[in-house]
Amino acid sequence: MPKKKKEKYTWAVGKPLPELDEHSQAKHRIISDYIQRYVEVYMSNTSIEGLRLSIVDGFSGGGKYRDILTNDTVDGSPFVILNAIKEVEERINQGRIKRRSIDAHYFFIDCIKQHTEFLKNEIQQSHFKGGLGETIFLHTDIFARAAPAVIDAIHKRNKAQRCLFILDQYAYKDVPFNTVNYILEKLKGSEVILTFNVNALMNYFSECDSNRKALENIHLDQYIDWRRVAALKEAGKGKAAVQEQLANAIYKASGARHITLFFVTPKNGLTYWLVHLSKVYRARDVMMSLHWKHSNSSFSHHMAEGIFSLGYTATETPGQSSFDLMTEFDFSSDAETRCIRRLSEDIPRHIFNLNEPIPFSCLVDQIGSYTPAAEHQIRRALTSSLKNKEIKILNSTGKYLNSANQARAEDLISYNQKSIFIL
Repeated sequence: MPKKKKEKYTWAVGKPLPELDEHSQAKHRIISDYIQRYVEVYMSNTSIEGLRLSIVDGFSGGGKYRDILTNDTVDGSPFVILNAIKEVEERINQGRIKRRSIDAHYFFIDCIKQHTEFLKNEIQQSHFKGGLGETIFLHTDIFARAAPAVIDAIHKRNKAQRCLFILDQYAYKDVPFNTVNYILEKLKGSEVILTFNVNALMNYFSECDSNRKALENIHLDQYIDWRRVAALKEAGKGKAAVQEQLANAIYKASGARHITLFFVTPKNGLTYWLVHLSKVYRARDVMMSLHWKHSNSSFSHHMAEGIFSLGYTATETPGQSSFDLMTEFDFSSDAETRCIRRLSEDIPRHIFNLNEPIPFSCLVDQIGSYTPAAEHQIRRALTSSLKNKEIKILNSTGKYLNSANQARAEDLISYNQKSIFIL
């Protein structure tokens, strides 16, 4: 009988380690970098002496893998997380007499007892062993069942409730979105990074009651426009229909204000999504910047270069409004040039349609989830629009700016010409 693919992620003391693919290692680098940038951003003011943070790994596994290419032992997500905090704490204390501290609590959850036993054994043999039971907490349970107690512990820990939930599920069904919504609603400083195997849902994406059950189980069904799905499928756009509706359903069901959604394409296997959800624009901007940094990895973006509706761009088809996913956006230098050029056209249109000045912070907050650009690229696009005299930026002293690089959060951006758009 052939071995099930999922069985390769099995840990047991004394048994061979499961293999870790290249795309998973790229994903771990993103997570490590994000955690470190998260700390650096919150502690950018050097007078801040400490940061209290909680990190939840909802699908922790055993903590160690075998590199599929080199056969070396490599870290799984628990040690990626622990080492990321250790590294950034050392970095922010370089050259300082009085140390700054990161008071981090870690919650590692896995539904298989031998996995958490293996992880405990690995931690006991590491320099993190002193944290077991003090700052490192292991839970043997499914994530959805373990989550309420973990959320409650974080909620009681401090008022800021700063926390990251790393939810690297195998497919799509182990993270119900009512739980994600509860995280973001209950914990005001929370962010969620999750994987979602969109292709695994393709065959279940129909209005048939038995098929819709898969979406009901993860609390996305109510956000699907089934009439639109049927219309798109009839137009030969079934794959686009699934991606469009799932992107919007995740966004709405989660209760997030900002989302980044990227396609991860393994060399062998199905494409899946890496999704970052938060209520704070700055968090989204940090994640987007890291995707540009790791542009040579397995990550890509299938959305337009400028401002677009989440997950799709509008095109005209006789008799209906349909949507096509764009060609792959690969985060290359050429893609960056195209992105900035397109934004320099789209942003003036967006501001014109607002019909009133908008603060810089509100602009980036509004368009943040609808462009692959990070803030520094939005500023470059705005500067281009300034040079073309399509917009103007007024600062708090009443001075008009020549460059968007100088723009502060409260500076007002307004349209500067009569309409040149066909509306």
